[in-house]
Amino acid sequence: MNVFKRLEYGSSLTAAAVALPVGVALFFMVRFLESLGSGSMAVNVLLEEASKIAVFAAVALAARSRILRGNDSRGIRLLIPLLCIFVFAIAENVLYFLRFPTSSIYRRLLYSYPIHINTALLYALAFLSGGALRTALYFLLGVAYHLGLNHLSANLQVFLGYMVGVGNLCILFLLYWRVRIKIVQRSAGSCWNPK
Repeated sequence: MNVFKRLEYGSSLTAAAVALPVGVALFFMVRFLESLGSGSMAVNVLLEEASKIAVFAAVALAARSRILRGNDSRGIRLLIPLLCIFVFAIAENVLYFLRFPTSSIYRRLLYSYPIHINTALLYALAFLSGGALRTALYFLLGVAYHLGLNHLSANLQVFLGYMVGVGNLCILFLLYWRVRIKIVQRSAGSCWNPK
């Protein structure tokens, strides 16, 4: 059974209500931390990705307490951090558009927004896979992916930027599919091995 389908409507609204302010606060916290540093692209990417994986870790810790107990807590533990990162990416792109209100926002949405969603899905896979080593591997993969595409974007012509953006969307669908398969595997496993 799919964990997302098990979520009740109220639980999904609660997850969205939590994710909206946390995602926006996370975005501004990361921007503040970036302003304190050297401005290096690598440091900024590391801060962004560390904050994203920290959201997954915080929700996992909250799930061990009584905060997220209940029948659908597994789904909420995955949904809340994903939504926080989605909101983080929306806040980043809205701020970018307010600062540079040009049609370049379309390229940015196609190129940049999927980077955040893809790293969120990588961290969801880390959460679903379990284990510190796998989590570290997915974190390093997320940092390398984000940093590599940031470096690439500085040197790409407009048309190639759109092409890489389409590639990002393909990666997004593949990662989403992998997350769904992992959820089904975990759900099937819990059916056969109830606690």
